[in-house]
Amino acid sequence: MATRDNIERWAACALAVVVALVAFAAPARAEEDEILDDPWLPRAVLARAASPVPGERAGATVELAALRTLRAENLLVVMLQRDYDPSVRAAAARALGTTHNPEHIQALRWAADSDHGPGVREAASGAADALAPFAVSPKWAAAYSTLCPGCGYFYLHQPRRAATYLGSAAALALIGIHAAEDNPTRPNGLRLQDHDDPLDTLTFLAVQNLWFYGIFAAYRDARVARADLGYRYPVAKEQMTDLLAAPFNPRVLASPWVWAGVPVLLGAGVLITKLVSPTAFGQGARSLSDGKGVNFFGYHYGTAGGVALGETYNAGLYLPVAVGEESLFRGVIQSGLSETSLGLWGGWAASSAIFGGAHFFNYFDGSRNEFNRAAVAVPYLMATGGYLGLVYINSDFSLLRNTAVHFWYDFLLGTISFIADPEHQPWVVQYGMPL
Repeated sequence: MATRDNIERWAACALAVVVALVAFAAPARAEEDEILDDPWLPRAVLARAASPVPGERAGATVELAALRTLRAENLLVVMLQRDYDPSVRAAAARALGTTHNPEHIQALRWAADSDHGPGVREAASGAADALAPFAVSPKWAAAYSTLCPGCGYFYLHQPRRAATYLGSAAALALIGIHAAEDNPTRPNGLRLQDHDDPLDTLTFLAVQNLWFYGIFAAYRDARVARADLGYRYPVAKEQMTDLLAAPFNPRVLASPWVWAGVPVLLGAGVLITKLVSPTAFGQGARSLSDGKGVNFFGYHYGTAGGVALGETYNAGLYLPVAVGEESLFRGVIQSGLSETSLGLWGGWAASSAIFGGAHFFNYFDGSRNEFNRAAVAVPYLMATGGYLGLVYINSDFSLLRNTAVHFWYDFLLGTISFIADPEHQPWVVQYGMPL
């Protein structure tokens, strides 16, 4: 049975996904190059296209493609299908492949299958492949990935990648379900602190952020496949392995945006946390400095061993969060909104507000002052999102520094909590009889 904390986390996830869809529903700049419906063609180009010399006609195909008009492209299709010289038909096929107009794929596929000239078939097949990325929309790739982890890859005609995301998410979810079924009891009468299973929390966050990353990955791959044509700003191109390694990459850590930004954010985070939750860094009667060790999954460890285990747990908890949230909020939402009429800075401001708002439910735990806590924390998180958005812009739209800042902020905040109160951590269990 899901705990209240997990229900609230799912609500926050759902909000983030809805936000992503709304962001892409905004009026956007055309992704494809504009094709004009001019009623005429330059006479000189027409003369070359009708020349009795095959070389002249082949040369005219390049000029026709450069005109970017429907009439010119229709003439290229006619040349592909009707010209008697195979070199001209092949030139027409190659020219159509440069138009970025997916409406010509069918004609090119027909030529690739049916033309009697092997050179024409090869040129037509290559041109059809070149146009294929323009037959799908990066926006829709992201939207389909909000339905389930990696589902955008079905839309992109990459079912193996989609199946990899779905299989990984399903495996993690099964582990979490198994952990939840054992909660709150443990062998020998051990009961988990706050009735929340540590493995359940880890696997839930892994699934959530694999889902978030999958939205970004489908969006990124759809844009990269079309060489980012039609966009004002580049899309982040990092793979998951790059982002997972970013917090430990010396080149990334050498940036002032990271080594100077994290301490400032951390100091502000401690102050805000103390403000919204006065007991957050000291609910218990002891601290880690007393040398009494650490309770980890029901077993007692010395201080050094317990710290190593607890910090390993924290790293496993916060690294997926940093990768997933930066991929979604900066790599997709900020990137997408910046391409709308909002522009670069409007997209930055809107995505920062969305980032803070998506964490709204984190502060609803049934206490009497939960709304007041959210009213203080959410604006701060909007400001934090604003900083992360600035890092993204000033990193030439790379997510490496963002991921490093996000991870170290969360990890060090968790470490401070661990030091101040080792008895109220997610991996701590208490003695008690099963209910």
